[in-house]
Parts: sequence; C-alpha cells; structure tokens
Amino acid sequence: MKELKRISRRQFLLMTGLAAGAIIASPSVDGLFKSSVAEAAKPEKEDIRDVLKKFFDGRKINYSRVKLKTPIIAENGAVVPITIKSDLPMQKDHYVKKIYIFVDKNFHPFTASAELTPANGKAALSLRIKMRKTSNVRVIMETNKGELYGAKKMVKVTIGGCGG
Repeated sequence: MKELKRISRRQFLLMTGLAAGAIIASPSVDGLFKSSVAEAAKPEKEDIRDVLKKFFDGRKINYSRVKLKTPIIAENGAVVPITIKSDLPMQKDHYVKKIYIFVDKNFHPFTASAELTPANGKAALSLRIKMRKTSNVRVIMETNKGELYGAKKMVKVTIGGCGG
C-alpha cells in the first residue's frame, strides 16, 4: 500500500485558497457571482410617502400637539439623540397607543416604534436613532381612537450612520 504524503496546515490553506480563487475567477462563475453580489449590495430605497401610506392608509396626520427635540447638526449619524413629548391625554378612554419614528432619507424610513398604555402617565420617549444622511425626522403618535398627531424636523448629518 502506498503511503500518503503529509502536508502542513499552511500548505493545505494555501492550496485550498488557490483552488477557490481559480473557481471564482472562471468565466462561468464570474457573471453569476458578480451579479448576485451587486444585487445584495444595492438595497432598494423606500419612498417616505409610500411608507406613510402603508402604515396609516392615507389617514390625515395633524402636525400639532407633539414636540420633537433633535440636534440641528448631528456630528455622527449613527447616534442621533431625539426626545419626543406630547400634551395628548393618557387616560383610560383616550390615550396615545403608539409612537412611530421615521427618517425620510434612510433606505428604510421606518426607524422605530413604541407602544404605550395609560399606565405610562405621559406620551414621551427619548432614544438614539441612526440616520444615513441629512433628512427630516418624523414622529407620529397614534391614539387608541385612531387619531394621528405628528411633528417633523430637519437634521443635518455630517458623518453618515447607515453606510452613507
């Protein structure tokens, strides 16, 4: 019986790397690989109007009774602090049931949401969001009766937070 030649781990990794490179470089695989990578790297941007229509089915948003505090200029789009407050009631029969946050120019504008109950006491929220680039930040509050109230502010981003 013939004895197999032993190779080192380094030689094995070198040979498998060369083999993988030859497979990827072959013309038959090249087009398939490049097109699938290009498709995966190119996210489809959603339009804010379509997103709002999908979430709220064309209901009117009353841009009042909600205060949105944001920085005028966000030095880092990866951590933009926002504070949301409202004077809307938080009583058993009339309260804010959900807060939605959107960033118009992110690839996917819907950024976050929070559900509330009258036990929260106030319709308020503070958090940090990601922003791809300079854009409007929108906050929409939905009451248990289906009413929509909102606010929006422009925030200038100097360093992108979502790969931008």
